[in-house]
Amino acid sequence: MNKKNKSQKGSILIFVLVLIVLLSVIATRLMQETIQEMRYVSQQHFRDNLRTHAYSVLDLSIGVLNEFKMIERNLHAPSQGWGNPLSYAGIEPLESAVKWDVKIVDESGKVPFSSAREKDMVYMFATMISDDSLVDEDDGKPFYDALMDWQDADDNDRDEGAEDDYYEDLSPPYFTPGQKIENFEEFRMIKGFAYDYDDSENSGIFYGEDGRENQNFKNFRNSFSFFHDGSVNINGASEFLLRFLCGENEGLYEDLKAGPSSYSKESSFFTSMSDPVLSRVSQKSGMKLGTNASMFRLIITVSKGKANFQLHAVVGVDGIRNRSASGRGKKKIKPRNKQNQKIKYPFRVLSLRENENLID
Repeated sequence: MNKKNKSQKGSILIFVLVLIVLLSVIATRLMQETIQEMRYVSQQHFRDNLRTHAYSVLDLSIGVLNEFKMIERNLHAPSQGWGNPLSYAGIEPLESAVKWDVKIVDESGKVPFSSAREKDMVYMFATMISDDSLVDEDDGKPFYDALMDWQDADDNDRDEGAEDDYYEDLSPPYFTPGQKIENFEEFRMIKGFAYDYDDSENSGIFYGEDGRENQNFKNFRNSFSFFHDGSVNINGASEFLLRFLCGENEGLYEDLKAGPSSYSKESSFFTSMSDPVLSRVSQKSGMKLGTNASMFRLIITVSKGKANFQLHAVVGVDGIRNRSASGRGKKKIKPRNKQNQKIKYPFRVLSLRENENLID
């Protein structure tokens, strides 16, 4: 009888111990889930805090652009004072641990991709793959034809282009979209722009063997825009674009880099197309040039410790013609509602991207 009681007590003790272990495991698991949930909520709050700071910088930057436009009437170049809005406003983050920065890029200093001429594109691609000063324009034709075939709606190959039958044989296979390019990343998919091991001599114009963007791609991205659809502000043009506009005329390029002609030296930037230097550049390039900045890309970065938040915004002067990122043609910016029309705010936000690597 005693042995039976001892056996029962032993079984109960083992059961209790097992139960305690199970409860401990459950309690530990619940505690871990609670900690993870609290950490997630904390991270979301942390991210929202950085996001709030980023949009505050955006508002501040647009406010500075607005102030300069009201005072100067026209925006020409960052050297007017609007290039560093945070420094101009003299505002620091409320939290000392928060760091913020904004870079303003003159989007109107780029060539509208929608209106780029065939001869200009062919010549540009030819110069990109040329190893010396002698440029054979025919070398740029395959890249232009492939680019056009990528966008057109038909299945007819251009002389040196590529349609669906080419892309279907790739691994993995894909098709041409049959519509205007929406962002610069699409070039990675187009024949010739990415490196092709089977045709190394006629590929890799934008991407190297390792798949990374090369200098040609960076120059192209800094010189063309999917948003801007007006005159190219010569004050905001990249060095690559300035050289391209001047062609092989090195003297003209040097004169352009020197700034306004002697009779209009009141500023370090051009304010009128009547300047003789700009007249020569306009005649040489055949492009529609101007001296006013009308569209801006704001790249805002806010960080705290190892965490950071990035905001990309494209803003334009209200009333300008804008080409949407979808590239489906010219269109006027939609009119404001009645309440906003009373404010008469001269800028319109055209695009916003948060923490995205997409290059538009």
